[in-house]
Amino acid sequence: WAASVVLKWKKPEDDGGSPVEYYEIEKLDPLTGQWIPCGKSVEPEANITGLQEGKPYKFRVRAVNKEGESEELETDHAIIAKNPFDEPSKPGRPNPTNWDKDFVDLEWTKPVSDGGAPIEKYIIQMRDKDERAWVDAGTVPGDRTYGKVTNVVEGHEYEFRIVAVNKAGPSPPSDPSKSVIAKPRFLAPHIDRKNLQKKIIRVGQTLKIEADVKGEPPPKIVWSLKDKSLSSGERLRIENEDYKTNFTLVKAKRADTGLYKVTATNDSGTDSVEIEIVVMSAPSKPK
Repeated sequence: WAASVVLKWKKPEDDGGSPVEYYEIEKLDPLTGQWIPCGKSVEPEANITGLQEGKPYKFRVRAVNKEGESEELETDHAIIAKNPFDEPSKPGRPNPTNWDKDFVDLEWTKPVSDGGAPIEKYIIQMRDKDERAWVDAGTVPGDRTYGKVTNVVEGHEYEFRIVAVNKAGPSPPSDPSKSVIAKPRFLAPHIDRKNLQKKIIRVGQTLKIEADVKGEPPPKIVWSLKDKSLSSGERLRIENEDYKTNFTLVKAKRADTGLYKVTATNDSGTDSVEIEIVVMSAPSKPK
């Protein structure tokens, strides 16, 4: 597109005995290689417009009075018709430093190059992992390399990236952050009691118990009986995963009757539930 350049020069040391009336400016056309008039000015400066963005130009100036024209003053080198500054380079990859169900805090590093003009602001962009589009989530002043995003939905997973803006325009976006789920970062454990009432089964039957466990970070889950930790064996299978535990007892025996305990622990606290398991059978023979 059309660009412009501002030229300045000094007046002649000798005006030839008659005041300089104006200056004639010519440009060397990069396509034809010919000098073309491009402006007049009564002052020793001029704003030359109508240049092609990114093309190199040379300029020359003549002073004119009633007696005629001076010799030309030519620029030392070609001038590229462009902004004196560029867009910034991309900022550093943002790092989520804290989060909860309703916000994510981010930090990043400033661009390696500001393009020759101060960073005016940073734009924080985010993308829901279920969607493809990046959307603006907020702006912060150019002297800050941290920000908070609050328009998140609990349980959704997000990526973030940063765009730096100076007078020339926006930078390329940063590399995306690692993904983060909008959920509490620190949450004491809580075991869902829904499936943990007293269990009564018959000898030889299979008992399956499943329970959801909340907590951040995901709690460590332990089953125990009479203060002894239980682990999977021939008739018992315990399977723990983040936020869930499964307890399976097969070929139940009378001796399996007891008060079992499941305990969930993380740095924020502990929760435990006792489950009474009763294995029933016909009576043994009389003595």
